[in-house]
Amino acid sequence: MPINSEQELEQAVQEFQRLSDAPEGSEDGRRRSVLDADIKAYYARCANTMRPGKPPSTG
Repeated sequence: MPINSEQELEQAVQEFQRLSDAPEGSEDGRRRSVLDADIKAYYARCANTMRPGKPPSTG
């Protein structure tokens, strides 16, 4: 399912991170692969219009 907003992107990234330890080939591992592709597609499509990220903390 394509990601269509920054809110959906944030939700997808959170789910992707939650599934980071899922074994390859498992249902969760396949879901992680789908999320990875959807996240990359969103960045490729919307990189020029996205709001800037937070600067790294230095303190």
